[in-house]
Amino acid sequence: MEKTMVRTFRTLMLVAGFTVACGATAAEKYELTLSTYLPPSYEYIYKPLESFAQRAEEKSQGRLKINIFHSGQLFDGYEELAALSRGDIDITNFSGSYAGGSIPALNIFTLPFLLNDMAHLRRAVDNGLLDLGIKEELASQHNAIILGVAPFDPYELYTRDSPVLKADDFKGKVWATTSATDARAVQLLGGSPTGMSSSELYLSFDRGVINATPRPLITGMGRSLYEVVKHLSLVNLAVDTSILTINKSKFDALPKDLQDILVESARERDADQFRRVGEYVKVALKTFEDKGMTIHRISPEAREDMKVKTSQAIKEWTEQVPNGEAYLKLIAETARPN
Repeated sequence: MEKTMVRTFRTLMLVAGFTVACGATAAEKYELTLSTYLPPSYEYIYKPLESFAQRAEEKSQGRLKINIFHSGQLFDGYEELAALSRGDIDITNFSGSYAGGSIPALNIFTLPFLLNDMAHLRRAVDNGLLDLGIKEELASQHNAIILGVAPFDPYELYTRDSPVLKADDFKGKVWATTSATDARAVQLLGGSPTGMSSSELYLSFDRGVINATPRPLITGMGRSLYEVVKHLSLVNLAVDTSILTINKSKFDALPKDLQDILVESARERDADQFRRVGEYVKVALKTFEDKGMTIHRISPEAREDMKVKTSQAIKEWTEQVPNGEAYLKLIAETARPN
């Protein structure tokens, strides 16, 4: 009887010890630093990013804490991927165009007139566009894992004094560009490209350093470009991406359930951002007009002429990027809804 009681006591102590140990592990907390060069005024990007952090914290019941640093407080847009790779930050939502210098395949998002619209981008991504080499290169060479992909609104043409309505209107203007591919397109159309972060646009326009830039509407709104430019020409030059990415070493060190929470929260962030973009375009265009900008709509014929004259940029990109033809094939296959 006494031996039986001793065995029972030992069993209870082992169970209690296991429960305490499990509770200690489950209660372990992880603090992550999320850096973005974008300010909160980039609402359809920043608000989903905030919600991503909040959802992850709530789903983890406080085991995850994500601290957001915005407006380039830590790193600017061109520095974010390198900072993530080094482990100086844990998460970022870098722009595909800004990271294109390190990973040329990412420049596919700013190839001229390749993606029709944001829905086309979504179909291409959902059908494995990033699986053709981009994810592997990020993981093996940059210690990074993609959590999610969402769009900027399409690149349109901001001009300081005179509008762009046809290909020849690119000539004689200094254009602030974001990547090698949109710079090459500007060059092929007769303009003079100069690489520039969005944070530099306002002063550069105001001082007459640049005459024009191809950027999304959210850049014009977020950087108050309506105060220093007179014209906006709608042409859908390209559709850039906001790529939510985490340091691979940090991700691999997290418990599996927290990894799953981050992936699920990122998927919800993507859907949230896609929902917001379309409505944002309508509001932004009205705001620009209310602020005194003139909105121009480039004709389909003029856009096609621009597309033909910049096709060399796509050819050069294809020759530079391994598997380049496969990327273009998938883009073509997803050009229209099934």
